[in-house]
Amino acid sequence: MALALVDVHGTSAVAQGGGMTGKAASTTKPPRVSIGMPVYNGARHVAKSIESLLAQTFTDFEIIIADNCSSDATGDICRDIAARDPRVRYVRHATNRGAVFNWNFVVEEARGRYFKWASANDYCAPTNLERCVHTLDTEPGVVIAYGRTAFVDDDDQPLGEYPHDLEVLDERPSVRFERLCRELRANNAQSGLIRLDILRRTGIERTFPGGDMGLMSELALYGGYRCLPEVLLYRRMGTQSATKFLNADQLRAFLNPQARKHAFVVWQTHWDYVLSMLRAPLSLRERLAVTRYILRSAWWFRQSLWQEITAVFVSRPVSAI
Repeated sequence: MALALVDVHGTSAVAQGGGMTGKAASTTKPPRVSIGMPVYNGARHVAKSIESLLAQTFTDFEIIIADNCSSDATGDICRDIAARDPRVRYVRHATNRGAVFNWNFVVEEARGRYFKWASANDYCAPTNLERCVHTLDTEPGVVIAYGRTAFVDDDDQPLGEYPHDLEVLDERPSVRFERLCRELRANNAQSGLIRLDILRRTGIERTFPGGDMGLMSELALYGGYRCLPEVLLYRRMGTQSATKFLNADQLRAFLNPQARKHAFVVWQTHWDYVLSMLRAPLSLRERLAVTRYILRSAWWFRQSLWQEITAVFVSRPVSAI
């Protein structure tokens, strides 16, 4: 069945099955930066998030808002803003396909040289794009540029700066990969500015819980992470806005409503490492180094790997065994 994607400016695209085809046609010059904002029922914070982007000191960008069939006032808010600023394009999906589909959709729609995911809950400092664009323009070995992160709650009350944002500039891809796998905690870097051509070489967003961390480690195989010293992102950590407060079943449904109950997350994580390594243009030395880390990690998580297998048989009815 075709999924109609209705654009606020009167154009349309169609997705067949699970894939999107037909980016909205545009005869305008592509912007330097594309900002993708996936949203579902984000009426409480989406206006502030968009306005913080429209107030950027760097202005050569487009904003692609992809609404996963919200049931609140999100659509009305976004249509109103899009009608007032031609840099904003609002697209509404006919059904909720899950967060992963939506996050990948905005990447496919992007036209810029650089890409930024923007959560409909968070907001940015006015110089966010200017600082990150300058970094990527002047440091070709950097694949992601982002600033420090400050947390706020659902009522805009400050919760403090996050102290563990990573800067990873090691020369060897295998070292960068391992550091991201082992040291990345809160994934604030995903809200940074990314080289779009490199992002599209990866698996982009994964469908299993924690798959965003896999994307970050894969990107490290292509280049460094530059963390700028000033706070450029204000990220919400409220019970109504942060996925960390969802239980396992809620998180699976949020990411992919069609996901199976037994997600084999640890198995998928390690297999995803393998796929990331195979996709990347690595020397034999680096490929072997990444493989050694994957095998070590599998050994460290051997108990969890075994438990995921046994859990399937424990939960299965006796008659089905």
